Amino acid sequence: MRALAGSLTLVIGLSIAISIAGFLGIRSQTKRVEFLTKHTEAIDMQPSISPDGKTLAFVRFKELMLLDLPSCNIKKVKPEGLTGIAHPSWSPDGKRLAFSALHSLPFHENYTGIHLIIMNLKTLQWECLTPDLDINTRPSWSPDGKKLAFTKSSKGIVSLCIYDLQRKQLKQITSQWGRSPAWSPDGKTIAFISGKGKSPDVWLMDADGRNLRPIFEDENTDEDMPCWTPDGKFVVFTRQIALAARPEQRDLWAVRVSDKKAFQLTECRRNWWAISPCVSPDGKAVIFALRRDDHSVICRIFVNWNDIKAQKLGW
Repeated sequence: MRALAGSLTLVIGLSIAISIAGFLGIRSQTKRVEFLTKHTEAIDMQPSISPDGKTLAFVRFKELMLLDLPSCNIKKVKPEGLTGIAHPSWSPDGKRLAFSALHSLPFHENYTGIHLIIMNLKTLQWECLTPDLDINTRPSWSPDGKKLAFTKSSKGIVSLCIYDLQRKQLKQITSQWGRSPAWSPDGKTIAFISGKGKSPDVWLMDADGRNLRPIFEDENTDEDMPCWTPDGKFVVFTRQIALAARPEQRDLWAVRVSDKKAFQLTECRRNWWAISPCVSPDGKAVIFALRRDDHSVICRIFVNWNDIKAQKLGW
């Protein structure tokens, strides 16, 4: 009887512990998908996680938002003179954000173009790096914080450029059809999307623009928005069937750099779109926007990179 009573006490104790853990929001080993924003609120897009893993920058209705992950509190950031903010990217020291935006400089009333902006998060003071009429988007910081790679669209040509923040110089590193750069953690390689006249695929090149080579190719699918895992072993990207085939969903995939083996990370329902991924600094999670119709939510999935399995998504 004492043994039975002891067993019952142990079972009850474990049940209480599990209940408390659930009440406190402690994630169990089986829970691998989280919704970080509410799908009933707005269109939440383009997440970017801070280097310390505590804050998430994202865009809501073309405005910059910051989500404090420990408290789940969200605040709007409104830098004066900027509108149409898109694709925020954290500096390696966590003190600045780079993004694209619209603005009108005081000395030129007809100033147009989508510009590359760097903003100090403490003071909200910002600087325009691209005072031209082109479309400059999707910035990615070098790991040392000295350069920014980004996409430039000018007169129908889409190419990759690098802005040297110390020298204040801009250099084009692809002649055409390059977009969505992502700097590797060691600073030696840039992942990007290149169509080369075919479907958009995932490519790599050296950080100086040389040694271009594909890492994932499929003429029947379109890829976009690559990012790296912190250890540099995987490139995460979005994938859907080619636009001409009228895709009904988009998923997240990852390709292992060492052997080019690809893995599906998500399995979206019909008319659901997983987009704009980024990987947490500890490498355990992929954060992205999950979109359907006219609304989207920021999600987080937890990935075991030694045993990757596609996770079904929707709400």
